[in-house]
Amino acid sequence: MKHRPVITFGSVAIAALVLLLWTAALQLPTPTQTEPLRVAVGMWAGAEPWILAREAGDLDARQVNLVEMNWTSAAMRAVGNRVVDAAVLSLDEVIRQIHQGYPLRIVMVTDISRGADLLMTRPGIDSVAELKGGRIGYEPRTSGAWLLSKALKNSDLKLSEVQPVPLNPAEVEEIFKELALDGVVLAEPWKERMRNLNLNNVYDSAHPGASIVRVLAVHPDAMIEHREALISLIRAHFKWMPKLTEGGAIMNPVSRREGISPEVFQNILSRLERVDLEQNRKLLLQQDAWLGEHFVSLQVGLVEDTAVGTRLSPEEVFDASLLEELP
Repeated sequence: MKHRPVITFGSVAIAALVLLLWTAALQLPTPTQTEPLRVAVGMWAGAEPWILAREAGDLDARQVNLVEMNWTSAAMRAVGNRVVDAAVLSLDEVIRQIHQGYPLRIVMVTDISRGADLLMTRPGIDSVAELKGGRIGYEPRTSGAWLLSKALKNSDLKLSEVQPVPLNPAEVEEIFKELALDGVVLAEPWKERMRNLNLNNVYDSAHPGASIVRVLAVHPDAMIEHREALISLIRAHFKWMPKLTEGGAIMNPVSRREGISPEVFQNILSRLERVDLEQNRKLLLQQDAWLGEHFVSLQVGLVEDTAVGTRLSPEEVFDASLLEELP
């Protein structure tokens, strides 16, 4: 005689509980992989603290992805099209981007160029005035264009009195003679890498009113989506910037990337003004009015300026909130 299995209340309750748990698990959203903050860093000494921090493991790759780009216009396009979330740009480049309809916020100043951006001429031309009618290579819509405009104005020349030749600074060494250039606008380290051309420095960012401020510009959405990563990035900058002057093996990644010797790199650093955390706060909060005034004045007379209508105010663009979260 066969015995039928006895179904108790307890076994029914357990089966129901298992079914309920499985149903609930199936309804839970599938976890998604959070993308890291993408930051465009060009070939510029003021961006190298982040390279050192990455090499030392001080920047978590799951949080921050440094996207290395050799020329500025590529970084401008990348941040404008949201291929990256942030980029190291000059103040005038940020203004151009915003006027083109790309919203950006300035969250820190990386450095101020006082001689590391230059207008160079071929042998035989020893002044800006001698460039009248000459062919001048520069990267359009970048700080190089702005520096060119300052140099020409300083010598009572107009852009229409020279022959502008758009180019990528990374290619200058190979094409300078081919393009029959009389002058070229360069930023370091490209000038140092082209010593064999024996170019003359006829104007640079050490001239009064010609300083170039470089900043970390961030898409507004990234201020929310990647806030902790941005704070880590800014903290790494202030930690590693002083180490650039220490020399030694720690600088090997920088020397390889920039393609220059440690001694030459130290010379470049001497033409940059570092801006520490406290001064950053003062500048972005406009407790020190210099940066805000410079920001407003830059909006007048940019080379190939597309600015139309109301000028931007510093309050619309400067954001010190990340700096204020640092100790």
